[in-house]
Amino acid sequence: MSISFEHVGKAFGDKEILKDFSLTLPAHGSVAFMGPSGFGKTTLLRLIAGIIQPDSGSIQTSYRQLTVVFQEDLLLSGLTALGNILAVLDRSQKALAMEWLERMHLLDAKDLFPREMSGGMRRRLALARAMAYGGDLVLLDEPFAGLDDHTREQIYPYIFPHNDTSKLTILVTHDRQEAMRLADRVIVMDGIPLRVSEDVY
Repeated sequence: MSISFEHVGKAFGDKEILKDFSLTLPAHGSVAFMGPSGFGKTTLLRLIAGIIQPDSGSIQTSYRQLTVVFQEDLLLSGLTALGNILAVLDRSQKALAMEWLERMHLLDAKDLFPREMSGGMRRRLALARAMAYGGDLVLLDEPFAGLDDHTREQIYPYIFPHNDTSKLTILVTHDRQEAMRLADRVIVMDGIPLRVSEDVY
């Protein structure tokens, strides 16, 4: 699986986010899109996911199963923490759901509803749900926002396992240290229109 942007253009009203944008991403491993907020990194993810379509050019993808963590948690308010994960799994996979709750340090919160959880807990639950669902393409839009350094250190290895060749993980962040630590390839963006200003392997 690989992803290829070929001369892509995308505008919202008079604001041109992408213009003749071309980029090829690897079949597996981890890539970070880094740059200031508001420059179009989230637009790239939404184009990859097919949530929005380019105005011109094309995007070639071949993934089979996609999972996304948006900037918003998008949890199901009427379900518990465990229920939120089971909502994307088969009911027979309760053990997997419990495993991800434990990895995200939410096992004691399995019966809590999102409204009863802190912002950091909800963020970790969104991550747990996405990672339990799995996929060969994982899109993460500022996934660790609101988490303290200690919590991040505890969960990084589960989100970015070492030498994972089963999928491609794309991280959007404005934190250079985080990008350089977690990703095999860091693509620094600026603009607008969005362009690659630095590509670090």
